[in-house]
Amino acid sequence: MLPRSPRAVVLWIAAVAVAVGTAALVASDLAALHRHATGLGDERAAVVATHPLTLGTILGTGDVRTRRIHSSQLPPGVLASTDAAVGRVVAVPMVRGAFVSSENLAPRRRTGLDGALPSGTRAMRVVVTDSIRPRVGAAVDVYATLEQPGIDQSELDGAQPALVLAAAVSVLDTDPAGAAEGRQGFGVTLLVTPRQARGLAFAATHGILTLALVPPEEARAP
Repeated sequence: MLPRSPRAVVLWIAAVAVAVGTAALVASDLAALHRHATGLGDERAAVVATHPLTLGTILGTGDVRTRRIHSSQLPPGVLASTDAAVGRVVAVPMVRGAFVSSENLAPRRRTGLDGALPSGTRAMRVVVTDSIRPRVGAAVDVYATLEQPGIDQSELDGAQPALVLAAAVSVLDTDPAGAAEGRQGFGVTLLVTPRQARGLAFAATHGILTLALVPPEEARAP
């Protein structure tokens, strides 16, 4: 065996020191990761939305899936199985990837549109004319133009006075207006308060209703 030069010995010792230091650092990082994972708790199945879910949606198998999440990262009430979600009605809208909680869904005994109604609300269908047709889940203002014979129209520059009967309310459904209703336009079902429902019922028989889209962040819960 040929004798090694002092420089080679120094380089060999340095390489060994680097290898030992690297191994110690890796071991330390792995231990830290293990401690962190242990602190997060065990992983469990959690149900999440595969796409945005609007109010009144009846969940199908394609609407939800499960993923593994550490228990400490889960909010209370998150469902652990898609079987617990499928067939139930969405009572609180959810974005894609959101955890599906029992609080987001109506009880199984409530089905169809009535399953989407929180306590103290009403589903009110009206016919609107000369209006944009909103998507289900959109927020709208409802305007009513009423006949007011005592008003001098010349002072309004030809514009009819309009009332906002419901502001930033959610659209539950839309449908074609029936020919028997005798009016052009379409039907829209809205999530409103009892007071708003009374105002809409009066305006529907004494004037014309129309809608204006509202930014989603301005939507209000009744």
